[in-house]
Amino acid sequence: MSDLNKLPVFKGITQRQGYRYIEFFLLIMFLLLPVFPGGRAAAPFPEEMETPVDIHIPLFLKILSFDRNLKERVGDEIVMGIVYQQRFRKSLNIKNQVEDYLSRLSTHHIDDVPFRYISIPLGSLSELKTTLEKSKVDIIYITPLRAVSLESLASISRSLGLTSLTGVPRYCESGISVSIGSKGGNPLIIINLSAAQSEGADFSSRLLKLAKVIK
Repeated sequence: MSDLNKLPVFKGITQRQGYRYIEFFLLIMFLLLPVFPGGRAAAPFPEEMETPVDIHIPLFLKILSFDRNLKERVGDEIVMGIVYQQRFRKSLNIKNQVEDYLSRLSTHHIDDVPFRYISIPLGSLSELKTTLEKSKVDIIYITPLRAVSLESLASISRSLGLTSLTGVPRYCESGISVSIGSKGGNPLIIINLSAAQSEGADFSSRLLKLAKVIK
């Protein structure tokens, strides 16, 4: 305790009090480790994106052109639904960024098929499914979400035959089809192959060779 007494914070306290302070401090640090990203025990936030919108959105538009079933599934136009949560700031911000990027495109075609987008605020999943059907959405882009069952979202996309895209790589583990991660500072295409096939997509082997494939 003699060394501790040299520190201003420990001056005027007994040895027992000093050790109690240390034990209390270590307990607090242990409890807070899972909360702060810098702690060794911290888990990554599930809604974290690894690439910005202006990187992964153009990649998604290119990836869609590698779907050999695309033209048969979409009809006369491709409609992308941007699914977001209005009261979740990160989700709303990403939705706004996607809208801004798409609005500045010089052409609105994917593989020679006219393309447009709509934004869909997420309420209940049943309401979402109804909106997707009424709006004749073909592709859904899923922004970072919280307190939502991704498996249920994936189930909706499969039942309606919609290709699901997201900027959050971890969502592919829950059944979302395509995301863009990062490896060595470069974009990494991630494809959940079984999910994509269940949604009706048939991505070419040329694309799959360039991607990290989850089966």
